[in-house]
Amino acid sequence: MIAPRTLLLEPYSGISGDMFVGAAAPLAGCEDEVVALPARLGLEGVTCRFGEVLRGGLHARKFDVYGPGGAEDFRERAGSHAHGPHAGHPSHASLRDILQRIASAGLDTPVAERARDMFVRLGHVEAEAHGIPLDQVHFHEVGAVDSLIDIVGAALCIERLNISAAVSTPVCTGHGDVATAHGRLPVPAPATERLLQGMPTSPGTLEGEWTTPTGALILGALKPSFDAPVLVTAASCYGAGGRDPAGRPNVLRLRLCTAPRASLDRDAVCVLRCNLDDAPGEHLGADFVASLLDAGALDVAILPALMKKGRPGHMLEVLAPERLADDIGLLLLATTRSIGVRVSRAERLTLPRETLMLETPYGPVRAKRVRLPDGRARVKPEHEDCRARAAEHGAAVQDVHAAALAAAAAL
Repeated sequence: MIAPRTLLLEPYSGISGDMFVGAAAPLAGCEDEVVALPARLGLEGVTCRFGEVLRGGLHARKFDVYGPGGAEDFRERAGSHAHGPHAGHPSHASLRDILQRIASAGLDTPVAERARDMFVRLGHVEAEAHGIPLDQVHFHEVGAVDSLIDIVGAALCIERLNISAAVSTPVCTGHGDVATAHGRLPVPAPATERLLQGMPTSPGTLEGEWTTPTGALILGALKPSFDAPVLVTAASCYGAGGRDPAGRPNVLRLRLCTAPRASLDRDAVCVLRCNLDDAPGEHLGADFVASLLDAGALDVAILPALMKKGRPGHMLEVLAPERLADDIGLLLLATTRSIGVRVSRAERLTLPRETLMLETPYGPVRAKRVRLPDGRARVKPEHEDCRARAAEHGAAVQDVHAAALAAAAAL
């Protein structure tokens, strides 16, 4: 079994809107749709383009927004990839204006809703940061045309990637200060800091703003886990930032991943079956099942069935190792009134497993641990051990079981 697609983000040089779109659009196969966004958003004279650049010796995809006349005058960055106001377009935009433009763009409903939700989230953060009502928020750096395209483009890419989960490594924010419409502010800037709350961050080694509000907003929309499981990379792409500082490639790497195929164990077993229509229920109880398990059966199932002549009965099914099939078959014939046992051979696929001895406040408890396809482990304490420890300490079985699971989690 292969798990659904997971997007792995590696913002070791931070993240901005253009870096994300530059890497995500090629992975999603939607570059042409992104290039068409300015016209759909009613941004007259604005165009955007994807190209190849080098960043720290790495080939990366760069996403640029161009103003009237083809001049790339929309990305006046401070630091590594900060955004500035736009030439030829208003550098201040209200939340209402932006939402109206998105609603009128004729976008797919999921894309429009995601873009709208991202801007509303940003509006609340800006209102909190500056202590003003939401309807008075006017975006500066993030309200500019390139950032409108970045956020809508990111929403489009996320939908087209068709991922089931996102995972990220810690986010590099940069350090020092950055020029904004409100003067020089410490890195991360107020909106970025609020958007990154709850996420692991590091300042990195270079000064300046390495993660922008737009980049932090995209991360929040993806709701990534920061506890990366074992993954297999299917495709990857680097998105380039605007500058090429020495000492660190200014890129965001995105990887489309799946969980590795499980390493399964395979063995051969025998399935023994017989129908019982004249066995009293007490003869098929726990003692009977225990006798089969003590003889080496791997599993026992007793199912209600309607027998010939309309009589109620049971179907007995026993899973056994091949080497014990005859012995267990003889035991079934000796301890039931059946005159025949059907035997078939089958292959069995099982997850890798191991036996643990867990130390709990109630004493040792055995447990089985299996490895799941995505690399996670699942532990099941042995019920008989839990029951025995509970009896010894006058405790509830479920309390011993919980203590065993806690001990397993601490391994």
